[in-house]
Formats: sequence, structure tokens, C-alpha cells
Amino acid sequence: MIALVWFVWWFNWSKTAMTPVFDFSHFPVLETERLRLRRMTHDDAQALIDLYGDPEVMRYLILDPPCDNIPAAIHMIDWMNGHFEQQNAMRWGITLKGQGDSVVGTCGFHFWSREHRRTDIGYDLQTAYWGRGYITEATHALVRWCFDHLDLHRVQADCTSGNTGSERVLEKVGFTMEGIWRENTFEHGQFVDLKQYGLLRREYLAESTE
Repeated sequence: MIALVWFVWWFNWSKTAMTPVFDFSHFPVLETERLRLRRMTHDDAQALIDLYGDPEVMRYLILDPPCDNIPAAIHMIDWMNGHFEQQNAMRWGITLKGQGDSVVGTCGFHFWSREHRRTDIGYDLQTAYWGRGYITEATHALVRWCFDHLDLHRVQADCTSGNTGSERVLEKVGFTMEGIWRENTFEHGQFVDLKQYGLLRREYLAESTE
């Protein structure tokens, strides 16, 4: 009986594991009404220094080592693109249509679990472009691509308690706040709470058809 239960579990899991997903043969470009999301190159090093050198952007982020010089920025770009090569994560550079090809922010998915069909997402944006709906627009595109190409059941994200801007982005995209990890992370000299947000495939599909 135990062997039969194990076989049924393995058979169902193997069918899920074999579900076709994105093959990582190319880095996809995502386009929205106002944005173009693309792979980052070494030419974007200064843009990352500008982004992560802003104290407001870094208020709820921790980078170790810091991205404060060209070699460090190039290392970060290589690290981000390396995850694509390893087929376990992707990070897009956010550019504005009609305003050149300069990166003004980034977004992507990480901690992708093929077995459990879930992933985490994250995003950031230069403060000069806050309040215009750009990061919400980029996150909509990111979530849509993840559900459409990774055969996901769930997309999730966390943000530091007090990061109301990030909370609003997630809520606008359809995420539900599911709980709080109390004093979960040590940031800027203190322990802080993390709010956990989640969006299920059925919720995403229901919202997409409205």
C-alpha cells in the first residue's frame, strides 16, 4: 500500500515536473505601453550605480558588497545574467520608451521552485521616476510573463514593514498580504518585520478576464 501511494505521488509529481516551461534559449524582451524590459549589459553599469547609490532606493534594500563603482556594477550585472544562464532566475532592466535605452530600474524573479511551481519577485526604480505608475506597469508585465511561461501556481513577494510604496504596487497587481514574519531580517542595524504577499494562478486568471 505504501509503495502504491509513493508511486501515485511520484507519477503526479513527474507530470508536473515535465510540464513545458520557458527553455531559456533567449532572453525575452517585455514591452508595455510605456516600458521596455530588456537584458542588462555592462553598458548599464553607471545606471546601476545611480540607482543603488540613492539613499531612498536603498532605504529598504541591502547590497553586500555595495554597488558604488563600475567594477562592482559590472560584477552585479554578470551575477544577474549568470542566474539566467543557470536557468533559475532572471532580472530585467527597465527602460522608458521614447527616452533612449537607459535603465531606470530593474525587476525580476528569483527563488524559482519548479517542484512547487512558485517564485518570488522583486523590483526597484530610480526615485526620479516614482509616482508615475512605472513600477506597477513593469510588475504587471513581469507577473504575466511568469505565469504564462513558467507554469506557476503561485507568485510571491515580501517587503519590509513600512515600505508602503512597495505594498501599494503589490496590491495594485492583485497580491494579497498573507502574513508578517516578525523581526525576520537584520537591516541597517535593526531587526525588521517582513510582510509576505502572494498571488495564485486562479486569482491572476480571474483578474485577467475581468
